[in-house]
Amino acid sequence: MKDLQHIEIALFNEIANLIEQRKVQVVSQVNSALTLLFWQVGKRINSFVLEHQRAKYGKQIVVTVSRQLEQQYGRNFEEKYLRRMLQFADTFAESDPI
Repeated sequence: MKDLQHIEIALFNEIANLIEQRKVQVVSQVNSALTLLFWQVGKRINSFVLEHQRAKYGKQIVVTVSRQLEQQYGRNFEEKYLRRMLQFADTFAESDPI
């Protein structure tokens, strides 16, 4: 009976360890995906503004797009965060950040 308890405890610990490993893996993958997404958003807005070659227009488009994105997707797309995405994409303009 005591051996069975040890086996059950060992089984539980093994399964719990597997779950914890996967949780860490999921968090890492989500962070990578979000980093890439934010870089792509910034890159796309930067390209759009450059294509139209108007800095003043660029300022307005960021405000307009951020309002629309924030309404649909939440606070991660507030204007200040969109501006950070622009800076991030500009800093890593020639490469994929991941």
